[in-house]
This record gives sequence, structure tokens and C-alpha cells, in this order.
Amino acid sequence: MAGLRAFGRWELGLLDRAMSLSEEAVSDYFRLSEGFWGRHPFELRTAVQLLPNEISHECLAQVLRLRRPASEGRLRHRDFYRICLQDHNLLGLIEREGQRELLGPLLVYVLTHELVHVVRFGKYLRLFDASANERRREEDTVHRLAADILTGVSLPRLETVLNFYESRGSMHFAQQ
Repeated sequence: MAGLRAFGRWELGLLDRAMSLSEEAVSDYFRLSEGFWGRHPFELRTAVQLLPNEISHECLAQVLRLRRPASEGRLRHRDFYRICLQDHNLLGLIEREGQRELLGPLLVYVLTHELVHVVRFGKYLRLFDASANERRREEDTVHRLAADILTGVSLPRLETVLNFYESRGSMHFAQQ
């Protein structure tokens, strides 16, 4: 994490609100039961919490699958997911665009996108381990789902974020 920019108090406040909105929107869209997130747990980490191997310069966030060993009385391991926000890439994008007010809607989009991945992995709609070609197709599918989920969300500048992705593609989101 040394040398990378990290979220400050203002950004973390936006992140907290964005997480609540995204989790509710994804839950409503997929009609998830109250226990879904307990059966398919995830954690959210920002730059100051990331391990060196969790830092990327190519994306705004990534989902990692981690496995807890089988506990006493359980025969199988238990998967959980870690959403690793790449603060430096998110802040860099906002800086390049010169529009600080885009950070809130950008966080909502990114978190919604990553939660859609968690749902798809948890429901076995997509396997976590996939080829590079399958991952690219999955990213397009997840973007379309995230955009569909967010069409019902009233949030200033969210349309700008969705249009940015549509016009430039996912690779331009994180480019330095």
C-alpha cells in the first residue's frame, strides 16, 4: 500500500452510503432472501486494508474468493468473498475527469457491479474460476446487470457514470 493514495474520511463516508444503497438494490433485483448474505458472506476492503497481492493497477475493484477450512461439525469448506476497492484507481479516475461529485455514483456503480459478481458466484450462475475469454464475457454481462439494477435508483450523476462505461469501456475506467 506504500505510496498509493487511499480514501480519506470524506470518501469513506460516501463509501458507507454507497454500500448500503448497492446492497439493497442488488438484493431487491435478485429477490434475495434475508439469509443470502449470511450464506454467501463478503467483506469490503479499501486500500489501507489490502494485502500487496490484492492491489491492482488495472481495475477499480476486484472480487477474491477465499476459503475457510471446514470447521468442527462441517464436512465442507466455506467460501467467502472479499471485495477489494482500488482507492488509487478510483481517485485517479475522478481526478482525471475533474469531477469530484462523480465519486459517490461511481462507488455505487462499482459496488453494485462487484455484488452482482458475488451473487452470480453464490448462486452458481457463473463459476469463479474461468478462462480469460469467459471473464471478459462475464464482465459485460455483469455490467449490463448492474446498469439494469441501477436504472431504478435516483442518484445525481449516476447516468454520467453509466454513460462513461458505455462510451469508453471497462479498460478506460482504471487507466492511469
